[in-house]
This record gives sequence, structure tokens and C-alpha cells, in this order.
Amino acid sequence: MLETNKIDIKILKENFTEDLIKQIDLENIYIIFSYLNSNGVYYAKDLFLNSLDLFLNPHEIFIKKFEHLKEVLGDEFVDQLSEDASLIEIMYED
Repeated sequence: MLETNKIDIKILKENFTEDLIKQIDLENIYIIFSYLNSNGVYYAKDLFLNSLDLFLNPHEIFIKKFEHLKEVLGDEFVDQLSEDASLIEIMYED
């Protein structure tokens, strides 16, 4: 599900601190990726590489925040988010 390569690791290191990267819980990430895939989010790895801090949330919190994003964006959320990744910022709202 989440296959990484040297380029992915380089991107993570460029975008985030080593301390943040060390917080990655693979089991939690697997659950989040499964959830995103079940919602048709084919670019989940891109979201992960650019918004790691969201993926560090427990999967229950991530899913709740993503469901809020879906409500805000509507039925076309997959296409909208793929065209404008900055819409992920909606997940930071409480």
C-alpha cells in the first residue's frame, strides 16, 4: 500500500524534521491509506509526502478530519483535492 523509495525519503527529509519523521506509525499510516483508497483517493502518497503532520494523527482523528473535508468539498472532493492540494488545509480546521 505505502511503498517508499529513495526519492520519497528525500522529499520527507526536505519537507519535515527528523523528529517528525521518527513519529511515523506504520500501522496507523496503513489504516489511513486503506481509508483513503476506499474513498478513491489515488494520490494518497502525495498527500502523505506533503502533509505528514496530518498523517501523524491517530487514524480516528485523521478520518474525522477527512470526513469534514469531504463535507466541505462535496461529491467531487477527490477531483478537487487532486487539482488543488492546498484544500487539504481544511483538515486543520476544528
